[in-house]
Amino acid sequence: MMMNSWKGYLLLVVFVLILVGCSENEERSGGEDQSAEEQVELRILNFRVEDKAYFDEINAAFEEEHPNITLKYDAVPTEDYPQLKTGRMTTGDVDLIASSTESEILNPEVRDQLADVSGSEFLNRLNEDALKAGQVGGKQYFIPISATSNVVFYNKTIFEENDLSVPKTWDEFIKLNERLVEKDIDPIMFGGKDQWPVNMIIAQLEASLIRPSGTNSDYYEKMETEEVKYTDEKWVELFEKLNVLSKYFQKNYTGLDYSQAPGLFAQGRSAMMIDGSWSLAQIEDTNPNFETGAFLLPGSNDPADNQTATTKYGFGWMVNKNSPNKEAAIAYLDFLTTKENYQKYNDMVRMLPTIEGVSSDSPIINEVSATLDNQMPIFESLLTPGADYKFQQFAMQMFLGELTPEEVTELNQETFIDSKPEWK
Repeated sequence: MMMNSWKGYLLLVVFVLILVGCSENEERSGGEDQSAEEQVELRILNFRVEDKAYFDEINAAFEEEHPNITLKYDAVPTEDYPQLKTGRMTTGDVDLIASSTESEILNPEVRDQLADVSGSEFLNRLNEDALKAGQVGGKQYFIPISATSNVVFYNKTIFEENDLSVPKTWDEFIKLNERLVEKDIDPIMFGGKDQWPVNMIIAQLEASLIRPSGTNSDYYEKMETEEVKYTDEKWVELFEKLNVLSKYFQKNYTGLDYSQAPGLFAQGRSAMMIDGSWSLAQIEDTNPNFETGAFLLPGSNDPADNQTATTKYGFGWMVNKNSPNKEAAIAYLDFLTTKENYQKYNDMVRMLPTIEGVSSDSPIINEVSATLDNQMPIFESLLTPGADYKFQQFAMQMFLGELTPEEVTELNQETFIDSKPEWK
């Protein structure tokens, strides 16, 4: 009887020890798995190479605050970005993707690759217009970080010294350019080597001629049914006027990189530059004492047609739907959009803010802001997803005398319609 009791006791002790050992092994195993899960490499792709100083600083601060997250941050020039972005989204080799326009999410094939980040607390910091611009069907696919507009920057010193005033109509603008030529001053700085900057001039002319004062809001929907066409009279007028403007670009403009144009303008090498508001930081950094003004390009002889700015959200973020690191991506966006970090962004990058309560002491931002009383979306954000457009290519051929304005519009219409099978 005693022997049986001792046997029972020993068996119980052995059983307990086995359970304890298993439990400890499970805890160690579970702890190792948890630790492995917490170590995250967040892969970020951006096109804003000019913002390197800001992202170097903010990324280091983020990693210090989130020691379990390592950032793999890549920034590539604009001209190389679309192809790289498409490739890495297709292979899944990216978690957080920068975009230069809210219209990208209108393409269902792109949208199908993106996560809906609705409900994320950091979204409460963004203004309502910015949030709506990043939504489709009430789902938040794009997080607008900054807004941009197209303007004509002008050298206040040159204008004052030559008794020039801001033009209100197309004829006044042409007379202004002629006076500058007479005084042996290059009227307009243009980085034509990259071709795409011509779209910023087209956008401002389009605002005055195609959708004056914000009218014709459904214009580009009618394009799809050919109720209106790129061969219509107003488009011919637009490219005729664009061709006229090319006569006032500096010499050898086709050889100038766009990235060099703002700096040369800030050095006083031309009286004006037709550009996006994103260049104001480069202008200020090149010459902090440079006095710059801004006005809207008057494409019409009716002043009322020239009072509406074309705007877009020129920089924002999208999260890869198939990313295993969505929580880390949200944490990064939350970090970027705190008031302190966003104010730092605004101070260093000097864009038009999308977050309430952010201030700016940049005189050029204030000049640009004064042109924004009336706004409408830039025409590029209204174009048919998937359609083929070659505005810049045909425009540059026109500048070189290879095409007439009429031929440009015919080719634009033909290219658009021929791409119909690819429309989304």
